[in-house]
Amino acid sequence: MELGSPTQRTIFAVLAARANRTVSRDELVDAIWGDDAPASALNSVYTYIARLRNSLEPDRARGTRSETLVSDTFGYMLRVAPDGVDVQQFATALATARRLRAENAVRDAVRELEAGLALWRGTPYGGAVGPFAQAERARLSEVRVLALEDGAEMMLELGRPAALAGELAALVHDHPLRERLRYVLMRCYVELGRHADAIREYHNLRGRLIEEEGIEPGSHLQQLYEKVLRGERSGTRPLRRKTAVPSAGRGEPSRTVAQLMRDVPGFTGRTAELEQLHTFVTAAEEAGEPALLLITGGPGAGKTALATRFAHSIAHQYSDGQLHVDLHAHSDRPGHKTIDAALGHLAATLGEPARFERVDARASYRSLLADRRLLILLDNVACAEQVRALLPGTPSCLVIVTSRNGLPGLIARDGARRLVLDGMGEEAAVELFGRIAGEPFVARHRRAVTKLVAACDGLPLALRIAATRIKVAPSPDEALASFDGRNAVDFLQLSGDSEASLNTVIGWSYAALPPKAAQMFLALGRQHDRLLTLPRAAALSGMDAQGCRRALHALADASLVREVAPGRFRLDGLVLAYAQRLAAARIPEQRQPSDRSGRLATITMIEPTTESDRLQMTS
Repeated sequence: MELGSPTQRTIFAVLAARANRTVSRDELVDAIWGDDAPASALNSVYTYIARLRNSLEPDRARGTRSETLVSDTFGYMLRVAPDGVDVQQFATALATARRLRAENAVRDAVRELEAGLALWRGTPYGGAVGPFAQAERARLSEVRVLALEDGAEMMLELGRPAALAGELAALVHDHPLRERLRYVLMRCYVELGRHADAIREYHNLRGRLIEEEGIEPGSHLQQLYEKVLRGERSGTRPLRRKTAVPSAGRGEPSRTVAQLMRDVPGFTGRTAELEQLHTFVTAAEEAGEPALLLITGGPGAGKTALATRFAHSIAHQYSDGQLHVDLHAHSDRPGHKTIDAALGHLAATLGEPARFERVDARASYRSLLADRRLLILLDNVACAEQVRALLPGTPSCLVIVTSRNGLPGLIARDGARRLVLDGMGEEAAVELFGRIAGEPFVARHRRAVTKLVAACDGLPLALRIAATRIKVAPSPDEALASFDGRNAVDFLQLSGDSEASLNTVIGWSYAALPPKAAQMFLALGRQHDRLLTLPRAAALSGMDAQGCRRALHALADASLVREVAPGRFRLDGLVLAYAQRLAAARIPEQRQPSDRSGRLATITMIEPTTESDRLQMTS
């Protein structure tokens, strides 16, 4: 059927959209011309209606009444069968599909929706002009994309992500700012095991939203992104770990090894760091290299918490299980501090201690791990030699290392990918504090809490101790008021738990320093500046330039200072406060050098002679 000129097509489109209802002449004028209607608009409508009647009923006798396009004193009505307009058919199909989905008849809903989408052919109201056609095109395009989003979600519910990825990617390309489309595509990638693609989609959207709209993605997308980083599926249940399967030449394993520590409750922030670790693993896999991740940072920065959170998020990829060995480099607890002790522990864990009765225990260890798919977390490491002794010989395992020391040799010789962990940003730090102390408390004391967070250098351990101390105090308000940046080190400790103390954890790092670095650390405690140059440090310590440089680099490797520019070093506030306390106490000490294996020897402190000295030394 020939509908004629664009204006005539527009009149037909308006009448069809309002089929079986009367449309006034004024409505037709507004739909075609809007505010720019000419004086002759009504006369033009009469002309176009007459031409439409002839097109719709070419065999109608002249002078007889039209049965399809009827008129009265109010306007015109197009008579059609109830299902004679494809727009109405689509609306009915969409409503039916949504009802079926609500009734959990998802397969029927998908079929209904597909039938409705099949009605689409080209651009809606093609050839029509004016405000009505423009508005309807926009509305129907939106409805169609919503329907496609509904359909994609239902396909995921039916477990068919593979059939969606290509189409969804094309839709996202056409509608790059639609958060729901991006959300569904990310879910699709997660179901397909393409976590890196899901992460990439989030950052693509986030970058565009910030650049073009000045806003962050919605909370639902942020929550999904965090679940992806944790290795969870897009729903509420975490990814199920694979069942351990026996490797060639070994008997049936009794159980999958699962030694990871409990995930830290209330883990907050570190989204960028978790993403970086995922990127490291992906890069190693794509390069066909063994994945060795190194997380370094100062005392209390949350290295173990981050490593544990990441390990849990990726554990499902390692079907033979997860091993966790604490080397206790910075701790007064007994444990697997030596390489031989660590090897023996791992062998016993894997059920074959007899292998390590041989002379070459390290070769036996590598043989034991060959062809196994394991995640190995080496926590609290002192030196590169400890790590190298525990590295598998094949790339089937992921090794994650945490250390306060920089361990650059692991990067140079062993291809480690390193993440240096600093304190948290203010927003995340305040959020972590509020999780423990309570968000209403933070809201009432926002300025004081922000000051406390800054004094804690954003360190998760310091924030948790401070928030707990305030929460359990008889008067939390008074406890917060008693905090002063100058007493931060004293404030950040909990009675009855030596490890819940910044004095203790910084003290472990100090105790492990070589003599010249320890001398430099005490010298830095005799002043109040957090930023120091080499000449200033040399003047404080009395060392020559070369010795001063070596001592400062040793402190930087121990994460007690950081080199912010060539020859310029910075101390965090809590580390400086601890150094000042040590310098003020002037307690003599004796240290033994490291042994030739690179392991740190025992540190012996001179016995304090007074109760005050004893408190200074144990704090």
